[in-house]
Amino acid sequence: MSDLLTAIERKYDFQLPALYHRLYHNGMLDWFPDGGYPHPHWRRDVFPRLQQRPPVLFYAQDFELMRPEEVLSWEWPEDWSPAHRFVPLGQTGGGDVYAFCPSLAPAGGEVPVILSLHDDNQTTVLAPSLEAFIFREMLDRATSVDSYDVEGYADFEALRADWQRAAAAISPYLRPAWNAVLTEVYARPLQTETVVLPRRRYTVDTLLPQAEFEQLLQREMSFPQLNATFEHFTA
Repeated sequence: MSDLLTAIERKYDFQLPALYHRLYHNGMLDWFPDGGYPHPHWRRDVFPRLQQRPPVLFYAQDFELMRPEEVLSWEWPEDWSPAHRFVPLGQTGGGDVYAFCPSLAPAGGEVPVILSLHDDNQTTVLAPSLEAFIFREMLDRATSVDSYDVEGYADFEALRADWQRAAAAISPYLRPAWNAVLTEVYARPLQTETVVLPRRRYTVDTLLPQAEFEQLLQREMSFPQLNATFEHFTA
């Protein structure tokens, strides 16, 4: 076992999932080789290498993986309640935290993954396990495509090829049925979906309409707490 992972487990009094260990030892948790980020020529020198075998959730919608060194050094926010123990996994671009939540795990079962907002008193349960969370985020990637996503690519098909390489790279770590779903979804033609909100409507390009995304989650991960929310600030 890595000394770094052992240190994380000691700090949080928590056994990291076996899948996390596999991903770490196989280099799938390394988004920033060659000295980390920022790298002066990351797009030119590092990105092309990562494209060939993308690390876990490299193209996710709004997920930035925490390096294990960052997980070890993470400090619990002062206004967060200790009632639920979180072990960070990643964060959004805005600073919300993706984390394991051992207090929600059934006895002897896998540990759910949650998303805790940094500026609002709400935590959402996203998946019953790390494997399920990876599957969910890779499905979510297909729900919308915008001009920012395609920036730096010749066209959407070039971007699609990267997503498909990412699906192939993660396939040894996901169950075959989930790999089959991702393969089918990522091969679909791009379509337009109209999103209707109480005060406005807009259109998005998508491979997977939002309603179908939600149906797939319910079908593929039977989990009573899926999308449940709870408060995490101190009273």
